[in-house]
Amino acid sequence: MIRVAALLALVTAIAVPEATPAALVHFTTPSRNIGCIGNTTRLRCDIVRTSVKPPPKPLTCDFDWGNAFELLPRFAAHRLCVSDSAMGARRVLGYGKSIRIGPFLCTSRRSGLTCTSRTRHGFFLSRARINLS
Repeated sequence: MIRVAALLALVTAIAVPEATPAALVHFTTPSRNIGCIGNTTRLRCDIVRTSVKPPPKPLTCDFDWGNAFELLPRFAAHRLCVSDSAMGARRVLGYGKSIRIGPFLCTSRRSGLTCTSRTRHGFFLSRARINLS
């Protein structure tokens, strides 16, 4: 009986998969100037070309600064210090289209990309303007 219980415990442990992280959604705008990647816990968007000058690079940043942005479900959007990129997605979010990624909603327009959280924090990214809230 003990052998059966031990075998049953082993089979159960093997059969129950570990929790997997939320699936990543990766997209780009039609101009290929903005790329985003996110899941239910965070959203990151990078912009390649913009005329907006970023604030001074923090002394603690040893990588690229100014063109990567992060949005968390309950906090204001902010710039990131990064050594990688969110660019390169195959999926294109066409102008006038929106995509929901967990608590985030992104809308692509010819004027730029707007992404917001359910708490109304977010960002607007374009070649001419960057707004964080």
